Amino acid sequence: MSTVEPEDRRKVGLVVYDGKSGPTATQMISFGHAFARTPEAPFRIAFEGHRADTAEIEAAFDAQQPDVLILSRYTSERGSDWVALARQAGIPVIFHLDDDLLAVPESLGTAKFKAYNSPERLKALRDNIEASDLCYVSTEELGRRMEDHGISIPIIAGEIYCSVSADEVGAFLPPATAPVIGYMGTAGHTADLAMILPAICQMMELVPGLNVEIFGTIKMPPELARFGTRVRHLPSVADYAQFRSFLRSLGWWVGLAPLEDNAFNRCKADTKWVEYSLAGMAVIASDLPVYQRACADGAGVLATGCEDWAEAAMRLIHRPDYRASMIERAQNKLRERYTHDRLRRQVIEIFGQAARPRLRQLPSPVLACASHHANPRRAD
Repeated sequence: MSTVEPEDRRKVGLVVYDGKSGPTATQMISFGHAFARTPEAPFRIAFEGHRADTAEIEAAFDAQQPDVLILSRYTSERGSDWVALARQAGIPVIFHLDDDLLAVPESLGTAKFKAYNSPERLKALRDNIEASDLCYVSTEELGRRMEDHGISIPIIAGEIYCSVSADEVGAFLPPATAPVIGYMGTAGHTADLAMILPAICQMMELVPGLNVEIFGTIKMPPELARFGTRVRHLPSVADYAQFRSFLRSLGWWVGLAPLEDNAFNRCKADTKWVEYSLAGMAVIASDLPVYQRACADGAGVLATGCEDWAEAAMRLIHRPDYRASMIERAQNKLRERYTHDRLRRQVIEIFGQAARPRLRQLPSPVLACASHHANPRRAD
């Protein structure tokens, strides 16, 4: 006897993004994973990629029947079509950002710099933001940057960005038998990695058994070629869930999170710390506000100059007790503060705020952590 699946009567949060091949890591981190396999949640998340044809946009909107529309990093002029449909349906519109796309620096690469800074794309991005009911950003610093850019709609910063489920905390395999330090990132982070290359080379010379692995679309730095088979490049994994699983299988002793100190990077979230810690790796990170909260209380090491980076890595390599203690502290912090449940509540709160009728009448932007929305700080 066949059974009929019960109708899913939950509200729908529709996330629209620029790409066509499926939601990127940004959308899965911010919305997808926290709402997966949660039938008890009042919302479910649906995704729609970019469509160049108005009729296709209308068909997608009608098929999803959303209760809230989220434009995630959406830089197409077609944003006006999505917003118009939301207005006709009487549902709120949220613009979501996890980077300062209004000021992408050249250090991320010439192609990305030119693409994001084209006048047409910048205008479409700003128009899409201003047409929304509120702007949901990943960090308070990014919220302040949006204010600096003159964004006039209310801005709300989340307390957490990247989250985990308790049952996925930890590596799939024991640490590698020989010491391995690693870096993972995209090609846009070449300058960040270059910043600590002298420290990596110094460690490779001092510890003959040390191996280095570079994971992602970032290229292997030529400075490491002289170490032969002790260095390895691992190609990127596009699917974010598979990426996390692969990272958890690598067995790195230490994960490196260097970040150049500039206005763009100061808006970033502590995602690398979350991903490394989740995978059972001790973390060394740049001493910037991005990582200071995450690494506090012995859950990571903050470094500035190359001497700091080399000293921290050598200590973690030669002190397994210290390394194990740091990983344990970091993973306890993940279980307590970086949970899918907490992120899901945060997002649902923001959905509720966007639906408030008086939101658009506020005289100035709001900048506050989502969980503190009852007493928001007004911009000057």
